[in-house]
Amino acid sequence: MVGLEALSMQGLPIDKLLLTRETEDQIADLAGNAMSTTVVGACILSALVVGKNLLKAGDDKETYEHKNSQTYDPDAMQTDLENVVANQQNNIVGAEKLEHKPLDLSGGAEYSLTSLLKNAEKSSRLCICEGRTDITKRELYRCVDCSTTFCKKCGGRPEHNPHLINISENSRLHPSDFAKTLKTILPMCLSLSSVTTGLLEEIKNREKVTIPSTRWTKWCEAILRSCSAELRFVECRRQEIWTVVYHSPYAKLELELHPQQPEWRLFAFPEDKEPANADIRQVLASPVGRLTCKNNLFDGDWYFALPDSTSLSIKIEGQGELVPSWEARLGLTHKDLRDKTVYSNLKITVPDEKQVLFERDIAGIYTLLDKCGTANGALHKKSEIDENLPPLYMLFDPHRTNDSEDAFVFSISTRRLEYKESRPIICRLDNNWRQSSVKGGQTVTCYLPWKWVHSSVVRLKVLTPCFIIKDII
Repeated sequence: MVGLEALSMQGLPIDKLLLTRETEDQIADLAGNAMSTTVVGACILSALVVGKNLLKAGDDKETYEHKNSQTYDPDAMQTDLENVVANQQNNIVGAEKLEHKPLDLSGGAEYSLTSLLKNAEKSSRLCICEGRTDITKRELYRCVDCSTTFCKKCGGRPEHNPHLINISENSRLHPSDFAKTLKTILPMCLSLSSVTTGLLEEIKNREKVTIPSTRWTKWCEAILRSCSAELRFVECRRQEIWTVVYHSPYAKLELELHPQQPEWRLFAFPEDKEPANADIRQVLASPVGRLTCKNNLFDGDWYFALPDSTSLSIKIEGQGELVPSWEARLGLTHKDLRDKTVYSNLKITVPDEKQVLFERDIAGIYTLLDKCGTANGALHKKSEIDENLPPLYMLFDPHRTNDSEDAFVFSISTRRLEYKESRPIICRLDNNWRQSSVKGGQTVTCYLPWKWVHSSVVRLKVLTPCFIIKDII
């Protein structure tokens, strides 16, 4: 088909178009490959005209078979079905060797939490090119500074501080094998027990927090909805860290198999009628509850994240040598940016009386890792390391749509998040604070968006799923 014919088939008036210098390929590209209503409508009308004799009139009582002298046997279908079943039975061999076993969907296979976390680490994704199920055969590297992993082909930008991973010493486990093992351990249905309005009110009164009534009411309603329905297994998601996802119409429960801090995180869903910019949607974007695993996946203390935002002042002081800023490294020529410098280390100081407000101590020396990526190349790592806890980072966390909400946060996670994922945040700095070369300490406002409160009565309860199977034949 030449270009003019393609234009004509799209219903375009080729006699009114001035086409003199275009090639046939360009005219065909101009026609495109969409099916316009003029073409589709003409085809439908043509089909109706050709096949009008096959259509029944509105008052026609005869079927197509009767018109064509075809008899219909009502027992023919049943006879054919019996013949198919008989042939299948004759073709199936070895049925006597099959074993009948009950289908147990409640999990409960024996396991060791330590070995489970090791296998999760062995089968985790070490490069973005591996996806959810593959294992690359290329050389793998791990950044000495931020522990990011990547293969030889995908590495290079950002630079990182790579160190070759010895696969012979650090053997890998295929993700499909680990996922199969994980499904035998975990139950298919879970629920949260002992969550009532009285319990939430008791926690609020015990902590003596002041929460706006509208926010508190909607938050409690979301918590109660999330605990009213059973949470059913959805998938085992393989990323840098394995995540197991459970869903219900009102909530989402995620199990993060972090090698140093495995925990369950509960997300409650707001009502559909809530506006897109409603305050409760911002509150429920983060976990409303969590359980940090101890001896096994269901042993630990449950915590609720009360929607009580707290602000306090901390001190940030630049130390070490001055290094080129992110803007200067990019080569920006603006007079305020081309020679801009920042400190290679930052010292965070928190008042002693405010330490109890933090779930983890953020005070200490943070080293700038300008070769390890993240937004604006502003990743900092706390120098003091606790072997029993994940490393603590300070990084620039941009908002998805609102630039005014961009701010530095303290977190144990530095990876790039997928859509609707939530970064575990300890606290957030004032939106206006940025790195600089200012000498001396700076007083910066720090925000704790919620308050984690312990509850000794809440438990994750394993449910036995029930299925109704109907005869479809």
